[in-house]
Amino acid sequence: MEISLRPYQENAIQQLRYGLSRGCQNQLLCAPTGAGKTVIASYLVNSSASKLKRCAFIVDRNVLVDQTSEVFYQYGIPHGVIQGDHPLYKPWERVQIVSAQTMERRKGVMDGFDLIVVDECHSVRKETTEILKQRICPAIGLTATPFSKGLGQIYDNLVNVTTTDNLIAEGFLSGYSVYSCREPDMTGVRVVAGEWEKAMTTDRALVVVGDVVKEYIEKANGRKFICSAVNTKHVEALQAQFQEAGICTATFTYRTNADERRQIVEEFRKPDSYIRGLITVTAATKGFDVADVDCIIMARPLRKALAEHIQLLGRGLRPFPGKEKCIVLDHAGNCARFWNAMQYFFANGAETLDDKDKVWQKSKPADDEERSIKCSSCNCLYSASLPFCPECGMETPRRKSDIVHLEGELKAIGKNSIPSGIKAGDIQSQIKTHVLGRSTSRPDKMYIAIYKKITGKWPKMRFSEVKPAAKIEPWLAGKLKQMQIAYAKRRAA
Repeated sequence: MEISLRPYQENAIQQLRYGLSRGCQNQLLCAPTGAGKTVIASYLVNSSASKLKRCAFIVDRNVLVDQTSEVFYQYGIPHGVIQGDHPLYKPWERVQIVSAQTMERRKGVMDGFDLIVVDECHSVRKETTEILKQRICPAIGLTATPFSKGLGQIYDNLVNVTTTDNLIAEGFLSGYSVYSCREPDMTGVRVVAGEWEKAMTTDRALVVVGDVVKEYIEKANGRKFICSAVNTKHVEALQAQFQEAGICTATFTYRTNADERRQIVEEFRKPDSYIRGLITVTAATKGFDVADVDCIIMARPLRKALAEHIQLLGRGLRPFPGKEKCIVLDHAGNCARFWNAMQYFFANGAETLDDKDKVWQKSKPADDEERSIKCSSCNCLYSASLPFCPECGMETPRRKSDIVHLEGELKAIGKNSIPSGIKAGDIQSQIKTHVLGRSTSRPDKMYIAIYKKITGKWPKMRFSEVKPAAKIEPWLAGKLKQMQIAYAKRRAA
């Protein structure tokens, strides 16, 4: 199969080449979930191999060895695998998938390569770092979450492929809805190396195990899910509770050997798999892709690990036929804890590799409207800047305004009234119909501006998500005409 690149992927490759021309030997490629970092890496590896150069693709998880190998086979890239006694051991091939653990145990494994690609490079490993710092050949680090300390000392250049928000808007990722569920009380839990101590956290998390299963049955029953846990004890308690409810799950921990993992992954990838959920600590949070997973359960409280939080959420955002959005059941408080940082990063991507405090890591929102809010009706967690809950339509509590939102309907007080009972979605659909009939290079911006002008609030749905209406109601047509006349007068002036 030919490697076909999207425009933003081609642009990222050009940026890497430009960086290399400026003397940047080690470069970090920040590619959010769904951006196709393995596709970009496959293109680079294949292009290099076609010039008779040797390439090493380093992965730090056993499950990623086979996953990467499958992708290389799809693109017809001959390769070998350096990992224990792997059946694909072919040292004569120019492209080698290298297990980081095997590389650390065998001396000389990395000799003679002309290009090194490090997958999930935010997991900084001592041996890999020492090789990259020698800058013997060009190296590219791949990650969706470049938050680790020390990356600025290893890599000379940062290239952003695209952003999560753009991928969702363009349909390359699914949307998501977050529900803030009952969570453990972490008051008084000791902090070790920046995170809550595991034994105490487990004791607190076990209290809400029953709620985890209950919320899943109520909000996502039947959906394929990945559930995070604190440790093996917590994993087994969750599995027992799901099993008691008649829901088949598999566990993915250090006790699961390589053969068992392969069998579990092979079964779980099937769309009709009898395994409905995978419960893990961290084994299935990085680079583990099963596209029809449409529910993420967060049962492991995280204090500072923003990267791990985003990695886990990303496991549920892959698009899949019939998948409208991912349901996130947060029993850890992580989404509220990281809300501002997550939203900023999703909108802007990475900005620096410095070890200083990064913009997206600031916990205090600059604007009160940027904070998250929990719907008092359905427990959905969403941005306080939205006029109403995106799931049930409950009005967002705020100071008085000329526009009030009730149950997804819009009403107005005063002379510029909106007819009673008109739903926000109806207005958005009619505005899209109007915009599609206009000559503009940025219909999305026109759509937002018109909705904001008429309602006083930002639309909850993006332009690409809205279905155009069959007709425009007379009351809205009148308002649109008034706006056109006013605009024409301003231009004339």
